[in-house]
Amino acid sequence: MRRTWRATACGAAALLAMSMTGCAAGEEGGPPATSASASVSGKGGQGFGRTAAQADIDAATSAAGLPASGRPEPLPSVTPATDTATATEKDRLKARAAACSAHWMIAGPEVLEGGDPRGKFDAAVAALVERGWRVTTDRSEDEVGKEGSVVGITLKKSGWSLLGRHVTGGLDMVSFQATEDACMNKFTEAEWTLMLSAGE
Repeated sequence: MRRTWRATACGAAALLAMSMTGCAAGEEGGPPATSASASVSGKGGQGFGRTAAQADIDAATSAAGLPASGRPEPLPSVTPATDTATATEKDRLKARAAACSAHWMIAGPEVLEGGDPRGKFDAAVAALVERGWRVTTDRSEDEVGKEGSVVGITLKKSGWSLLGRHVTGGLDMVSFQATEDACMNKFTEAEWTLMLSAGE
């Protein structure tokens, strides 16, 4: 049951991080991170953290010929969640999740720039494998509506899990979301429920 919840949290974390500044929970735990700042500085479990994960994603997408992405913007050093005068518990939880996540995405017409976005998505995945990421699930492809589809694949490296997706149809999108397993595994189901709840 716990494994199922973590798999669900993988996609939920991506939506959550995007709603803040720019997540994927792993099914295997790693050594506990000492703090969220360890991931931000790139010194998380086994010496591999948020900075290194983001660098891998950026390098892989660039090598694949995907357009540069300005989303999400870098996590600021000061957020509403760090302003204790105004922060809510939900703000603080979302900041924790974003601090141990690396994310890259493009959506809309820019996905089609240069042609063959599916081929470029596959090339980015191959580039990630060359950088030491290990594919941990078979590539999946599901239909979305009458003309759309979503391709997904997950990879792991040094205590981090990464979810790659290419969506076609109503909104074309390519995204790669990585999260530190040990960090995400510290969130309880109740905390996830709060973070993903509607409203402030």
